[in-house]
Amino acid sequence: MNEPHQTVGQRTQYGYWPTAAVLLAISGLIILALPSRWEGAALLSISPGHALSTLDTIGVVPLVLGMCWIHIGLWRRRQRLANWVGSQPHMATASIFVAGFGLGALLASAFSSFFWWWALGAAVLAAAHVVAVRAALK
Repeated sequence: MNEPHQTVGQRTQYGYWPTAAVLLAISGLIILALPSRWEGAALLSISPGHALSTLDTIGVVPLVLGMCWIHIGLWRRRQRLANWVGSQPHMATASIFVAGFGLGALLASAFSSFFWWWALGAAVLAAAHVVAVRAALK
């Protein structure tokens, strides 16, 4: 590979990946975690007890942009990820399973009466992303 060696946050031809992308996503999460009294009117009803408010819309923008940036960075480093999958197939399989479970729990939280599914899903999905980003940086 002719790519320069990268460390977390080091400026290279790809920019400050993944540090800036993670900070952008975290800023969206902070906005989403602001008190409900600041949310404003419900813009889109998702399910009983779940709706997208004005504040949620503002928070979703940096969250989605940050996650897209992370996934673009992973895509650009797909050969490194393929090498990692080849060298550690059990860890890669477990990570993919965990990511799928986390995403499923996040989706289920919108249609479930158990409110805390989103927290479980977000934590598990974030852990799977950490593993993928670490593998891509090696």
